[in-house]
Amino acid sequence: MSRRIARPWPLACLLVFAAGCEDCGSPPVFREDAPTVDGDDTTIDASDGTLDADETPDADLCVGGSLCGTPASCCPAGNECVSDRCLPACSSGVYCGVDLLTCCDAGQVCLEAQCVSPGATCADPYDCEAGNFCEPTLEQCLPQPDPLACQIVPVFSDLVVTEEWTSVANQIISIPVVANLDGVGAPEVVVNLTQMDGAGFPGGRIQILNGATGAEILAPIAHNPPVSYGSHGRSTIAVGDVSGDLLPDIIYAARSGSGGAGRSLIIAVDRTGTVLWKSHDPMGADYGIRVENGGATLANFDGDAQAEIVFGATLLDHDGTVLWDQGGGGNGGFVGTNSGYNGGIAAVADLDNDGAPEIVSGRNAWKVAWNSATPALTTVTPYWTAAGPDGYPAIADLDLNGTPEVVLVASGSVYLLNGQTGAPLAPAIAIPGGATSNIGGPPTVADFDGDGRPEIGVAGGYSYSVYDWYRPGEDISGITPVPAPGAQFVRWTQATQDLSSNATGSSVFDFQGDGSAEVVYQDECNVRVYSGTDGRVQLTIPNTTGTIHEYPLVVDVDGDGNSEILVVANDSNAAGNCPATTPRRGLFVYGDALDRWVPTRKVWTQHAYHVTNATAAGNVPLTELPNWTQPGLNDYRKNAQGEGVFNAPDLAVDLAVGLDECADGNLVLAARVTNLGSLGVRPGVTVAFHEGASAAGPLLGTAVTTQPILPGGSTVVKITIPIPAVASDYFVVADSTATVAECDELNNTDSATGVACPIVGKSVR
Repeated sequence: MSRRIARPWPLACLLVFAAGCEDCGSPPVFREDAPTVDGDDTTIDASDGTLDADETPDADLCVGGSLCGTPASCCPAGNECVSDRCLPACSSGVYCGVDLLTCCDAGQVCLEAQCVSPGATCADPYDCEAGNFCEPTLEQCLPQPDPLACQIVPVFSDLVVTEEWTSVANQIISIPVVANLDGVGAPEVVVNLTQMDGAGFPGGRIQILNGATGAEILAPIAHNPPVSYGSHGRSTIAVGDVSGDLLPDIIYAARSGSGGAGRSLIIAVDRTGTVLWKSHDPMGADYGIRVENGGATLANFDGDAQAEIVFGATLLDHDGTVLWDQGGGGNGGFVGTNSGYNGGIAAVADLDNDGAPEIVSGRNAWKVAWNSATPALTTVTPYWTAAGPDGYPAIADLDLNGTPEVVLVASGSVYLLNGQTGAPLAPAIAIPGGATSNIGGPPTVADFDGDGRPEIGVAGGYSYSVYDWYRPGEDISGITPVPAPGAQFVRWTQATQDLSSNATGSSVFDFQGDGSAEVVYQDECNVRVYSGTDGRVQLTIPNTTGTIHEYPLVVDVDGDGNSEILVVANDSNAAGNCPATTPRRGLFVYGDALDRWVPTRKVWTQHAYHVTNATAAGNVPLTELPNWTQPGLNDYRKNAQGEGVFNAPDLAVDLAVGLDECADGNLVLAARVTNLGSLGVRPGVTVAFHEGASAAGPLLGTAVTTQPILPGGSTVVKITIPIPAVASDYFVVADSTATVAECDELNNTDSATGVACPIVGKSVR
């Protein structure tokens, strides 16, 4: 469109932009696409710069519009300043396309220049279909861009941590569990306290902490049968829905003796500590189980929403009915004991792909024939028994042939067993270290070295080692002595100290997202993170524990989208075993001081945790997908990320100057913050406004975004300033506090030059 100016520029010195100069300098730039005006359009009264009583503002003076760009030009009312261009207003606020000229529909986002409608609600990527990621600020599934243009790929070796919160009033010697117990806000952390009430390590209590702050939510549950039950402080707890309300409940072994001599009742409580049930036989009588150092494994055998519970070779229905106790008298809980360290930690998986999961208590596997009509008639029968000692199992597909193997750590050695027969697949390999005090802890399975095939991590009394299996195509360069084909061998080993139990576990996590998992391990004196590739120590945190089979967790405990490490501590044996280490007790939460770790899930529900046996809500799935068949999940005791791990936001900002309040003597500086990236940004982004051409100019004020900015979305924040005496320049900085990690940090500023109101006078006559 053509443009018309009502008066020659010299008469418009009153239009600011060069007020006080002899020739008024450069005029304001009126856009060629500004509306045309006819012969009756308003002119300026040259005598005083005000409008006559019968006059209306001239469109060419940008009244009702805004100034946009450098130099500032008029963006008429009904338009918006986007990328320093004046574009028609987009009602959704989501500008898309390579030229940003496409306005997405309400509710859509813009990913890689395409308008996209969000899918199902989600809490993590495993709620989404393959090829989708869970957008954390939206909590809905979106297609994962491929290729991904806006990404942040962390590159680092050593881990640098900061202590996020602690809870140090009480002793802990078993792993905590993490889930959102009330379905609102951040996850909760459930801990099994020990050495309570003068009862030593067996004297435990259950406590619930706020995952974001560590504040106590539920005070330690007292041992006051039958109203409430303290826990066995040496055992490991679990969470999952057993009540049918779709929220996780807490399952634990009560103190020894609560279910008869040397036996524990199994207790279920909800998030308020209310007892839901205690273990009982089919007739309703209390039924105790020998647990000691054992742990609860939750699984689903009947396909309903509530979980069943396994302790060793004991099976309980979701209501606490004991359906099977191998050996009777509660002795099933001790099946899976490793070298006399009493208590089993079972694994559950569909070993033969018949649609029904089996129980692997250790050297024994068991078939479960569930009776849906009458659960009390459910039968459990032997499937296979492996030769050799009993111990701790883990399940994965080690040879990548589509069927699972069982890893068994027993009496100081690591065994590889055929998952369908129990037959040995390779000679057992001894755990490095001393001949005594070296029984070995529960194994982890992950791709430690990034070769696309899983390895095994096991702790002993004197070392932590990663074991490999000489499969066809295996890289054995640098391994001495050279292993025989088909044999197990030690990929690397590091000296540790765990002579108290020598049965500690470990977890693994790929902090860089580079395909090689790091080991997170805690012995009597230190927590360490080892490089999965070569065992190099990447982090050491002094920390004391008497050890049972606990291990650190890696989980998004506070729900902020970042991974944290959770470490338990107690001061038992600290003086004698770790004289150079300051004794500690309680729970310690560490995050990345430099905010570089890739994100992970908000759940870790049991000792035998793997991604496919826990939903994002912290429950057992109706039907567990075999972990070895899912991309990236052929592992055990490892938390993961799923799609979208490298997605990143990209904040860009446009500065416009609103002229609506000129009559009141004010300018409105408006910053549109747009997310050009592939990941949303939470509210709270600080935007700083400066006078001048850079952030070095005087700070005029700040504003903070109050809503999420999704991919392609935008939001506007404003401040109001007095009209300057002369035309002025303004500068804006988005994310001025540098709290948002972006794929492009160079487009967070914008400016407008030669700005002021087009009419100096305030009165209209």
